[in-house]
Amino acid sequence: MVVKRDNMKRTTDCLNDDVKRSDGFYELSDDERYKLKQCLMEIYQDITFICKKYNLTFMLGGGSALGAVRHKGFIPWDDDLDLMMSREDYNKLIKVFPKEVGDKYIISYPNRNCNSMTLFLKIIKRNTLMKYWDDTDDYISGIYIDVFPMEGVPNDPILRCLKGIFVFVMRKISTSVKIYRRKNDSLKRKMNLNSISCLYYKLSITIGAIFSFVGEKRLDYFFDRFVSSDKNTKYMTIPTGRKSYFGELLPYSVFFPVSKGIFEGVEVNLPNQVDIYLTNLYGDYMKIPPAEKRERHYFTDFSLDVTK
Repeated sequence: MVVKRDNMKRTTDCLNDDVKRSDGFYELSDDERYKLKQCLMEIYQDITFICKKYNLTFMLGGGSALGAVRHKGFIPWDDDLDLMMSREDYNKLIKVFPKEVGDKYIISYPNRNCNSMTLFLKIIKRNTLMKYWDDTDDYISGIYIDVFPMEGVPNDPILRCLKGIFVFVMRKISTSVKIYRRKNDSLKRKMNLNSISCLYYKLSITIGAIFSFVGEKRLDYFFDRFVSSDKNTKYMTIPTGRKSYFGELLPYSVFFPVSKGIFEGVEVNLPNQVDIYLTNLYGDYMKIPPAEKRERHYFTDFSLDVTK
């Protein structure tokens, strides 16, 4: 089963369009992007070492999987690295990683960090700085790799659909509370007041204000428990991925067992049926998009070593 892609822009795409027209944000230079990718590969190698030690399986996901297939490495204009793991191995990695790496990394994930703005694991290299345009002042920032948990979903199609609706609502509430508690006035001022990004911001603030009494950790806990409640199922999804629960819903066999690919000269794991996976996310993924449609990231601060 492949979920048909729609032609509507994701909210983050619309936000990025507004950032392009705003002052105070910039793209990395070619030299900065090259050094960033070297740093990301260093983090990747550390994750790989620990996963092999504990027999944990992960695979490249999203744009990283696309880069491996289409470019044998990073997408030239991209500057991040995304991994995916089964929920079981994901939970194990969260437990073992901190004791294996010491003070080299910061481990940020829901239920651990109240200032985590995401609902998935971030492995952040200490003494680095990489602040995106939408990061708030108290947000833990640095060069990082995202690790997304892959979740089972109900085998019954009706229950599968109902769960997806609840996941959508719970995710929206959780992220809105995070935005509300870190109201970024400087970002709001830089946005076009008539733009979809400002409307999104105002909606998130409103929802966050309504549900803020629940508390971030409690919301994150309930979300985590709910999305991971189905085991040994025929379908899987990445509820916190780029296309959310319904957009990333595919048969288990699309993901496992993993297949092999090459990324920056290193052998990596990819989804088993990577063509189906990438087609579901990107459509004609081998076609190079025109410059104006390439997904880019925008920064306010960047440093490979803040101690210097």
